[in-house]
Amino acid sequence: MHEHAEESEPAGDSPTPTAGTGLGAAVLQITDAVENHAEIEAERIAVAALALPHTHGAMAIASMTDRLLTRIEGLAVGIEYIPVDLRSTRGSRALARWETLKVKGPAADPLGTWSYMRNLAHVACDMVHVLRERRATEQPKAFVGRPGMPPITPGAP
Repeated sequence: MHEHAEESEPAGDSPTPTAGTGLGAAVLQITDAVENHAEIEAERIAVAALALPHTHGAMAIASMTDRLLTRIEGLAVGIEYIPVDLRSTRGSRALARWETLKVKGPAADPLGTWSYMRNLAHVACDMVHVLRERRATEQPKAFVGRPGMPPITPGAP
């Protein structure tokens, strides 16, 4: 009898029914916002790197290279997440260039570090483009535009 009493719930302590809500859509929105911010930042750094003249000091070039390396690591993960059969040629080439740049590093000539930084900037721009292009193809279109008429939803008859 004692064991049975422990298994039953006391009166009044029964859980109240609640409506479950999925967080999937909210999490996807947050993820898109974070990814978009990372892409904007990577693109901003890449554009700044491409504008940096070779006459700038070694410290400025090294700092910019470090920032690019950090951003490209994250962008590469995003591109690797795209299945190979769905990955664009540009995405595959950007990953291959990134792997080559990681292995080789900057050349030993006077413009080696500057050229390396510029190559990283081009890879970053390519990766950002690939990720944005992929996201655009994955997102359903909310409305279908019709010139001179109100928009309709895609599922409308």
